[in-house]
Amino acid sequence: MQHRLAMLVCLSLLTSLAFGSEDAPSWILRKDDNGIRVYTREQPGSSFEAVRTEMELEGVGLAALVALINDPDACALLESRCAEAYVVERIAASEQLVYRHNDMPFPVKDRDVVLNFVTQQDPNTLAVTIQVRNVNGVLPENPRRVRLPSVDSGWVFTPLGDGRVEVVSEGHIDPGASLPAWMLNRFLIDAPFKTMEAVAASVGDASYRNAALDFIQEPAQQAR
Repeated sequence: MQHRLAMLVCLSLLTSLAFGSEDAPSWILRKDDNGIRVYTREQPGSSFEAVRTEMELEGVGLAALVALINDPDACALLESRCAEAYVVERIAASEQLVYRHNDMPFPVKDRDVVLNFVTQQDPNTLAVTIQVRNVNGVLPENPRRVRLPSVDSGWVFTPLGDGRVEVVSEGHIDPGASLPAWMLNRFLIDAPFKTMEAVAASVGDASYRNAALDFIQEPAQQAR
């Protein structure tokens, strides 16, 4: 029942965070390199900024991107600090609970979290949204780690035609305690940039490039 309630909350708030909030502060470009752009903006009620990362890919299937992002085994590929990730519960083909543990450099304490991944596709535009939010009370907390108090993020894959896909990652994370300035910069800018580089490099791997998912429809020119 708790998991089902979490799913309903996620569905009702799918666009509440960052994908289309007109009242939110403007995005500020912080890095633009190799076709990847990283933006930050103030997050109301938080001392940590929200982050948005964008790029375009060619010849990539929507299902391949979904399979990559939803694969816990790919966590270490996409995030250098990811030390452990596994499925806690697979609620449906398009929804799962995932535990993730991030190894932080000394003296910063390690972080962990249970995340709810919900994937949806717009039947008209075929744009795919993966909403990622923390869920509390699923697993006991490890006293040697800080359980992230708030994760509200997601991915959007939008077909642009001619085999191109816009890939956007956007969200806000509360790390649970203050971080050194050098770590905060990596947390907000460098890490998302490297994650996007890793997505571009990994989505063509054999494990993902030919993925076919019943709940994902490919654009006509890419349909298999």
